[in-house]
Formats: sequence, structure tokens, C-alpha cells
Amino acid sequence: MKFLWGAATSSHQIEGYNTKNDWWAWEQAGHIEGSVTSGPATDHRNRYQEDLRLAKELGLNAYRFSIEWSRVEPEEGCWDLDALDWYAEVLAECEKLKLLPMVTLHHFTSPQWFSAMGDFTAENAGIKFKNYVKKIVQVLGDRIPLWCTVNEPVIMCVGKYLAGFQPPAIYQPEKCSQLFRGLLKAHVSAYDCIHSEVSHRRGPWRHHPLMVGYAHNMMDFVPARHWHPMERLLTFVARNFYNQSWLDATTGKRPQFGIAGMVPQVPEVPEALGRLTTDFVGINYYSKAILRWRARGEQFETAPGFMFGVGFSDPGEPISEMGWGFHPSGLGRMIRFVKNYRLPIFITENGIADGADAFREDYMFTHLKEVAREIKAGADVRGYFYWSLLDNFEWVKGFKPRFGLIAVDYSNFSRVPRPSAEMYRAWIEAHQAGYAPPEEAILQGVFDKYLKNKK
Repeated sequence: MKFLWGAATSSHQIEGYNTKNDWWAWEQAGHIEGSVTSGPATDHRNRYQEDLRLAKELGLNAYRFSIEWSRVEPEEGCWDLDALDWYAEVLAECEKLKLLPMVTLHHFTSPQWFSAMGDFTAENAGIKFKNYVKKIVQVLGDRIPLWCTVNEPVIMCVGKYLAGFQPPAIYQPEKCSQLFRGLLKAHVSAYDCIHSEVSHRRGPWRHHPLMVGYAHNMMDFVPARHWHPMERLLTFVARNFYNQSWLDATTGKRPQFGIAGMVPQVPEVPEALGRLTTDFVGINYYSKAILRWRARGEQFETAPGFMFGVGFSDPGEPISEMGWGFHPSGLGRMIRFVKNYRLPIFITENGIADGADAFREDYMFTHLKEVAREIKAGADVRGYFYWSLLDNFEWVKGFKPRFGLIAVDYSNFSRVPRPSAEMYRAWIEAHQAGYAPPEEAILQGVFDKYLKNKK
């Protein structure tokens, strides 16, 4: 099986005018920095053929994208056939260009009708989500080899009900736990639905193993001061709460999501106990998270009820447009941790916001080296998806952060690959034109040659 060299996107961040979801409503209320709204985003709805052609020209052999639930089911039980046809066209274009698709079913956004009933905290949320998943399976499922049920479930829990950066952005720790449980139930129902409903496969990837997993954001938590007992304890708790709890819950263990005195523990989900409910683990990794007890100052972010702060860079170090430092060794640690679950691994997101393209080549190089080293040490890593193929609408940060291998001019939506995209293409070509997994010596040789020619 060939290694997947890809890039990732999400529907709301690139398609434009997803007017029926909860994020669109939240944007209209002025919650995005600079009071901007996603609007046309990158106009991908009209330019998807150009975007996928550019992806192919970069040498990619895989593409991760998401289906916008609110387009497919704008009102409960009402299916938009034109929206389904459009996603079928995207899949057809992937087939034409030999870009193996990894499809995400829920990437942060929910239909407004679903949000109004309580989103995934509602008792019957799993049934509603399963109805949507079943429709996607019926219409498109026989052509999709890789599925992500949900993107960054723990981020959703924290962002919605602890830290206030996703709608409804309220501090309700009990709701945070309810959301975790609801997302787990929805994930399990989607996992079972896909495996039971996809009976016939067609298209160029019909012989590729049908795999259902998720994309799980992981951070390398470290204490601000290694000698500080509370910060060492915080680091241990954060690793369990943030990195480990979802992995445990989807591999048959009782959920350990919760923090004593802060976030209630989650009741067990019977249908998830004692069984695997994922075929792979997708790791989304960007940087470290530095924990400081009784934090002060702009370097550390905090939330109501928190006696600590979280920082994403050390003083004086280079940072991305998101304010995140560069910490490639953390990706290696995350892979080693997930390796213990004895499941295939995909790096479903890894990237940097860097409009000037000053750091991206080195960022990709150092992180891909970590992937190569862990593969050599026995980790079953089967693909790497850079985030993102295009500049896009970066949620509460608006359009300022530039993650794209391909730059987007928002005045006319023209696309131009950045120099770092050529570096990525050269690495892919050097690895048997995208058939072989990354090897450190090959990465180093191509990188050195590229930098020499660049001078």
C-alpha cells in the first residue's frame, strides 16, 4: 500500500456561503477578530477543479476534505440533492486526478437546526447524526475509502464550553462533559453505520481497505517550570484529559474525560465499551502547550475558573501567525504515544500559518523527519496531510493566518503556489513519486539541494 502524501481542507473554511450552520450565525454576531465573516471564503465551490488540479501538480496522491452537513441537510429531514451532487463531483475529480479521498463528516460546523436542539449534548443527537451519515453512505459511500467521523472532538468540547473560542462559547464544564459523551456516541454510531451500510465498493479505490477513524488534535504539554510541582501535575492531568481520554474511549476503555473539581467525569457509553470503534488514529499536531500555575501576562491564555494559563511559545522564539512556536519533537512524542494503541496512524493535519513563507519549508522538513524516524522505529504511519492546501478562513482568527501551500488573493481569488509547495513536491517525487513513506536521508538530501539552488 502506497504512503499517502496529501493536504487537508474543511468545508466551511474554503467553500463559501455556508449560511445554514452555527458558525455562520456566530460570525454574523461579530465574534470573529476584526468582525469579519467567512462570506465567500476562498470560493472553492466554484473553483474546486482548479484547486484539485493544483493539488495534483504538487505531486499529492491524497486529499482530505469535509462534507458540510448544513448544505446536505439544511433543515431536518430535508436533503439538498444539488449539494450531494456537488460532493459527488468533487469525488469524481479526485478519481480523475488519482487523489485518494479522506472524507471528514463533521469538521466543527453543525446545521443551525441541530445546534438549536443542543448540538451533540442533546439526548437524541446520535440518531440525528446517524441519519446524516447514512444519507452520505447511501449516495457517496461506495467511493470513499477513508472516513473521519469527527474532527478534533476534544477541541470542540474545550472551545464550546470551557475556553470560549467556538459557538456558543459559554463556560459550562458540565456541558463540556455532555458534549464529549455525545460526540463519542455519534462517532460510534457513524462507525457502525459505515461498516454495516457500505456493502459494495466501486471506483479506483474499491480494493483499498475501508477504514473509519477520526482526526484528533494532540499537543505536547510541558510545564513552564519543570521544578514546579503544580505545573508538573497540570501537565500530567492535561495529557490524560486532552490527549488520552478520546483515544481510550474509542478503543474500548471507560472514558476518563474530566478534571477533579473542574470538569465532571463522563458516564460510560455502553456501545463503546470493550470494543474498538476506530480503524485508525488521525493525529492533528501543530505545537506544544506550556502550562503555568497562576499565569499572568499576554503569553498565557486562561479561562474562567482556571488557576493556570496555557502558552504556545517560549519568550523570544520565532512564532507563526497564530502565535505558536515550532516544536517538531512533540510530533514524534505524539506518534510514540499513539503507537501504544497498535492502530494505523495518519498525520491528518500538520502545518504553519506563515504568509511570508519564511518558515514553512523548515517546519515541514523538521516535522517530516520526526515522522520518518518514528516509521523507522516501527510506527505504522500511513500518510501525512499538510494543513492546508489553501489559505482559508481560520475560524475566530478570520483570514489573517495563512496556512496554505497555495496562496489565495482574496481580492480576486487567484491562486499561486508558494515556494514551500515546490519543496513539498520535490520530497514527494524523491520518495518514488509518492509511493514510499518519508525517509530521513532522502528528506535531508532534497532539502539541502533545494536550499543550495535557492541561493
